[in-house]
Amino acid sequence: MNLVDPYGLSSIEAEIEQIIAEQHPRETSLCQQLINSYLNGFKTLPDINDTIGLKTVLLLLTTRGFNSLWCSFNLLKRGYYSQSIILTRSSLEDWLTGEDCRTNPETLRLLLEGKDEFWKREFKFHQMAKRLPEQIEDSWKSIYDSVSSIAHPRTPSLAMLFAPNKGIRLGCYYDKYHFLKAYQVWLVAISLLPEALYNIMESEADDWWQTYSPLYATTLPEIERVKEQLDSRDT
Repeated sequence: MNLVDPYGLSSIEAEIEQIIAEQHPRETSLCQQLINSYLNGFKTLPDINDTIGLKTVLLLLTTRGFNSLWCSFNLLKRGYYSQSIILTRSSLEDWLTGEDCRTNPETLRLLLEGKDEFWKREFKFHQMAKRLPEQIEDSWKSIYDSVSSIAHPRTPSLAMLFAPNKGIRLGCYYDKYHFLKAYQVWLVAISLLPEALYNIMESEADDWWQTYSPLYATTLPEIERVKEQLDSRDT
């Protein structure tokens, strides 16, 4: 008996990862390309001259968002879909917080000063979203509400644990619909955060952005392609 992994979860993860790699080479390849380009953005970061703290906060938020998306991708390709979505949701919150810091000095001040009362208000992220342009606000709320239903112990997240044979899913598993759902929202998040990183770097990042912005431009049609697959399954 393997005392470190007595139930063989590691070997099951390896099997699921292989299945996902075979079933979704297009999706996993694009994820890896987007991660690599995000990393290249960090490599071209200039020295930051920051007197008011905004650039520092934005850098920390985009770094935190990258860490979450990297971990989310690793969970996704191993068959942990709800856990992947939870981390993707966190990166969406990082993006929204950064956008609010740029347009709302009070958010930036409270964040820099560590004032917890701001973060304890009910529906704080929805309050931030209200300050976005209306079209972006509506899209963000729709996505955020959807992933929140999986991030929290609600019916959609619990239903994911039922296997077709009426058993309970323990650990990782392969399910095409769940994979595509987690992949779709991951694409949304990673299409937002690198642009925020670019805005921090200013002119020093022009070469990087010219090289990689065409790759980011592929995320929208890919999101729509996946949406069509998910919608066809629901009808």
